[in-house]
Amino acid sequence: MKTLKLLEYSQFLRHKYLETLSKLPWEEVIKDRGASFPSLRDIFLHIVFVVDVFINYILQGNPNYPSVNYNEYGSIEKITKYLEQVESKANAYLSKVKPKELARKVERKLRDGSTFLVAVEDILLDLFQEETHHRGELIALLWQMDVAPPHKSFIQYLRSQNYIVN
Repeated sequence: MKTLKLLEYSQFLRHKYLETLSKLPWEEVIKDRGASFPSLRDIFLHIVFVVDVFINYILQGNPNYPSVNYNEYGSIEKITKYLEQVESKANAYLSKVKPKELARKVERKLRDGSTFLVAVEDILLDLFQEETHHRGELIALLWQMDVAPPHKSFIQYLRSQNYIVN
């Protein structure tokens, strides 16, 4: 199931980006850089929040997802704890996903109140796309800071995990 491999890849990269952020001075992590979310911290927390909302709430039928106050995350340790909590719940769900679950339709509610049905796999692909979008922002901002992003392509990741063997 390729969709699950893409999500596994994203999780791998989340940890690499968090590791990169942890090596920066905190002032650089929280500095307003004028992106979709003001700081590197806020972009990263948004990525984690979307994983939480999509997998731990929407796909599991709980419409009462929490909001996140990014300013409450005043250290890499707090961000790491949040990431671990979200991924622990998400991985418990994803470890049980089979083709039938990927095809299941769930109701998706938009901000305007309208709803529609969408397959679980489409929501997971949307999650992957959303994270890729914001990871691109992190890449650009890190480049502007003369910091090499810890990027690894999907194929490089598959090779490193022995999914592709020479």
